[in-house]
Amino acid sequence: MAQLNMTEVAKRLDGANIPLTIADARHSDMPLCYVNPAFCSTTGYAADQVIGKNCRFLQGDLENDTARLKMRRGLAQKTGFQVIFRNKRADGSIFDNLVIIEPLTDHDGELLYVVGSQFVLKDGIKTDHAATAGEGIVREIDKLLQLNERLRATSRQALARSMAASVKLWLER
Repeated sequence: MAQLNMTEVAKRLDGANIPLTIADARHSDMPLCYVNPAFCSTTGYAADQVIGKNCRFLQGDLENDTARLKMRRGLAQKTGFQVIFRNKRADGSIFDNLVIIEPLTDHDGELLYVVGSQFVLKDGIKTDHAATAGEGIVREIDKLLQLNERLRATSRQALARSMAASVKLWLER
């Protein structure tokens, strides 16, 4: 899984009603390479305003030291985790954001992408409900990655068959 097929990602995740982001961990600042429409709706930012930026822009000047430390530790461990950030929307309004993070690694354990699902917390909302929904998103991401690998395998098989047929035709001449 060296590179995600963003067309397939968009087909699968654009319709999700949970705000989702994918950051490219192969770059030092982990810029966003995908956000779904629910993320744009929640934050007030258009996709073209945020693609290529690190998600920390949502924090603005808000105090998030503890959450940032938890984020750094979780990413270093390359395991799923959740953290609550104080974030700002494009209009300047502030919201508490439960972020569920799922790192995606290659077969060698190299961190490639970071999937984030965001949940706006309101009084009375329990974080377990958000975590359960986040686990569902992670399962969908896993299915997407498996599909991507199957598509690659099918393409390789088709190419091999085509080359074999070409060689056969060449030999018959």
